[in-house]
Amino acid sequence: MRALLLSTVLVLLACGPRRPAETPRPPAQPRPVSACVTFDARSPTPTGASRQREALPARLITVHAVDSDGASLASATTDQEGCFALDATTHAAHLELWSRIDSAPYDLTVTIDGDGNQPHRLEVAIPDTPGATLHVPDEQPMAGALHILDTTLRGAEAVHAWVGEALPPFYAYWGRGVTTEWSFYSGQRPADSGRYTIELLGGEPGRQIDTDTDEHDETIVLHEFGHFVFDVLTTDSSHGGGHPRGFLLDPGLAWEEGRATFFAAAVMKHPKYLDTIGVEPAGSLRIHHDLERGAHDEPHGLGSEAGVAEVLWDLADGAGDLPDVDHDGVALGPGGILAAMEALRDEAGAFPSVSTFLRFLVRTERVSEPDLRRVLVVGGHPRSLLPDDDVSVWPRDLELPGVASGKIDSVTDPAPSGGPSQPVNGIDAVHVYRFHLPEAGRIVAELKILGSGTEEDQTDVDLELRDLRANMIDSSRGMGTREVIRRELAAGWYVLYVRDGGAGAKVAYELRVSTDR
Repeated sequence: MRALLLSTVLVLLACGPRRPAETPRPPAQPRPVSACVTFDARSPTPTGASRQREALPARLITVHAVDSDGASLASATTDQEGCFALDATTHAAHLELWSRIDSAPYDLTVTIDGDGNQPHRLEVAIPDTPGATLHVPDEQPMAGALHILDTTLRGAEAVHAWVGEALPPFYAYWGRGVTTEWSFYSGQRPADSGRYTIELLGGEPGRQIDTDTDEHDETIVLHEFGHFVFDVLTTDSSHGGGHPRGFLLDPGLAWEEGRATFFAAAVMKHPKYLDTIGVEPAGSLRIHHDLERGAHDEPHGLGSEAGVAEVLWDLADGAGDLPDVDHDGVALGPGGILAAMEALRDEAGAFPSVSTFLRFLVRTERVSEPDLRRVLVVGGHPRSLLPDDDVSVWPRDLELPGVASGKIDSVTDPAPSGGPSQPVNGIDAVHVYRFHLPEAGRIVAELKILGSGTEEDQTDVDLELRDLRANMIDSSRGMGTREVIRRELAAGWYVLYVRDGGAGAKVAYELRVSTDR
């Protein structure tokens, strides 16, 4: 009897209480959806981004029809007018807009995370009317993300039209309140991933009206995108860092920053480079640079970021839909400029400044020397910007073994090279030497500082070894009378930086470089 009762209990436990049957999901029925997506954009004004908004089409973005569990049931890509059609079903709960373009040859994203894995997403109701407009207002961060995305698409389309190049995968990291100091290019992220990124200002949280946020500053977005374009297609001779306006900078830094500004203007097809802070009337213009008329409050010459942008504009305008007001006589077009930069990349030891590029144009007969000198005169640039021969004025070439001497002076004002002094990245704060190692071996670079080498008496100077992409290989940053680098290197070209240690320096030095086999 006990055994029977136990078996009965086990049967009841196994069966458990009865559950009501779940209501079966009705069969999915076809539900075609078509609509057009637009977003709010603002334009620059003298007192910040415009209060008036312009509705722009969200071109080539990804749209998903999503069910209540978040699963994508169908997807589509908008066309050049921002319109799409997809075959959803009655199981679709809403649409999801992604700040993502995956339409050959373009691979572009605006993300909410620094690793580039999560595009901005916005849920919108499925429209009842075919061809309805789904508008994203600027109150939604997605509007800013879509404006950034469309601006990078314009840059990628321009490069493809100019030289036929398809660019690697790219993403912009942006969000309101995310980055509050400055926008910048970060190169590949993660390293060696083949994906490149920029990080853009989002302004202080909740203060779009009166802080610096770059989602509607098209020339700023394109400036950073230009760094990406030149990095993957041409050369990189900038050690990076700050580049404040109004100074003569390290010529490699000035070259990279100036040509990125030119790129932005060339894509926009007008010579004004503008950066707004806030929204009118509470905002302002942080930068207003007319590349055709010139920045008259900026020093010009080797090391002038503004000068680089202006010279490149004058070489390009008059072709490729770029207006030419001053009739400077040269019209290579933006495609001609970019093609020349690509060709210069293939020269041995290429580590250019603007002077290198101008000599290259003459040597390769893209522009005659008289015509180029006329461009400089019309633009108000010094004759010295085009050296009389192909001997490099920057970087300085150094034979191995070799000795060089100079004086770092980042504190005298006005600076020895003109304009105000600029520690750390000024033209007088950084000296650059290029050398060629014909076969693999060990190099020894010794910097003798003719002073104490300390910050207290402004004689602290550092030594850096970099490759031809300006990537750091080694450095010596001590406090004392000598800085030494010993390094095994493969055959090839390298550069050495002698530079202000960061606190301002005025001191002579002697640099010796030899091989130690």
